[in-house]
Amino acid sequence: MTFLGVRRSYQRIRGDIVLTSLLAVIAFTHVTVIDATGAAAKPDMTVIVEGEKIAAVGKFGEVPPPKKAQVIDATGRFLIPGLWDLHGHLTDAGEGALSLLVENGVTGVRDLGGDLAYVDRLREEIKKGKRRGPEIVRAGPFVDGSKPGVANRLTVLTPEEARAAVASLKAKGVDFIKTHNGISKEAFLAVLDEAKKQGLPVAVHLSIGMTPAEASDAGAASLEHIETLVESVIKRPGSTVKTMDEAFAELAKEQDALFAKLVANGTWFDPTLVAYQKGFVLWSNKPEAMVPRRATHERQMGVVTAMHKAGVRLLAGSDFSDWALLPGVDLHNELALLVEAGLTPLEAIQAATSGPAKFFGRSDFGTIEPGKRADLVLLDMDPLESISHTRKIRAVVLRGRWIPVAELRDRALRP
Repeated sequence: MTFLGVRRSYQRIRGDIVLTSLLAVIAFTHVTVIDATGAAAKPDMTVIVEGEKIAAVGKFGEVPPPKKAQVIDATGRFLIPGLWDLHGHLTDAGEGALSLLVENGVTGVRDLGGDLAYVDRLREEIKKGKRRGPEIVRAGPFVDGSKPGVANRLTVLTPEEARAAVASLKAKGVDFIKTHNGISKEAFLAVLDEAKKQGLPVAVHLSIGMTPAEASDAGAASLEHIETLVESVIKRPGSTVKTMDEAFAELAKEQDALFAKLVANGTWFDPTLVAYQKGFVLWSNKPEAMVPRRATHERQMGVVTAMHKAGVRLLAGSDFSDWALLPGVDLHNELALLVEAGLTPLEAIQAATSGPAKFFGRSDFGTIEPGKRADLVLLDMDPLESISHTRKIRAVVLRGRWIPVAELRDRALRP
């Protein structure tokens, strides 16, 4: 790989090594582009980055690199858009998560509940170049029912309190609302109604006693966690279900109609498969707990398979926080689980790139096309051959800035 005209420096901020190179013109040559539009991989391409944008994409020889460009000979390598993790909790994970995310090719995060002031401080430091990190869209505190001692909650017990909570979060400038499972049905419906009036999408951790169909009909933008579908069968009012076998059998009777509803209503689903696998199966050191939970995980995978076949739009999220899951690393594990559940490697990549852009209603990122933001991941191996190859990161371009991940990692490992 050849680097020409590289200008970069490093500075130490709060213990992190942060690349603070000036924005430059970058030209990838001889690279295979996987643009996440749904098109086939395009070999022997040139991609030009100028400032924070992708300036040009074309066949090698047809798009000449500018004379001032930093030329990256990417022969044998693959370029994908920067990845998004659609379910994370930076308040719990801490500021060290930011570098981990970027080093794993994650250039955007949907923060689904935490300390708004803390997350906004991180966003401001990233914006000002004091800290390297992904773009963050955030919900602020959870809107929830009474959970004494649980932090970062707006407790709402009545529809009036629910509407007031939405209005207060709107005034604070949140990007969306996140409800959690302790909120009552009446308060939940008030949240959804008020959020629609305020122009705020709502991400839903399904309330106990509510069905996913009810949440979708109320206008949920996304439903979170595959295990909530089974929980909704067990815990709904009047349920006689007592075992996991009975719960999955009941869900099987309902899922075709439910998935059709999610498609019709435009409700996205973020299954966070890796959170259940690592947090509830692998994290347990008791075989008597692991065996049934592993079986439950496999059956939940089957539900995602059916969901995908039905055309439900899926998002890739890991649910990283302060337990079991590693920021950045476990997004790749989530992509692998989505492929295991029946998505193609390209579809899994889209669930973390062009899918999030569509979900947010944005056109500035998510694919490799002229005019899009220059968030890119350069891979040493073909991710369409094996989704595990999304881990083979050579370098990341973050808003136009070149971050030589493999070089930095190798340097850090030297004695």
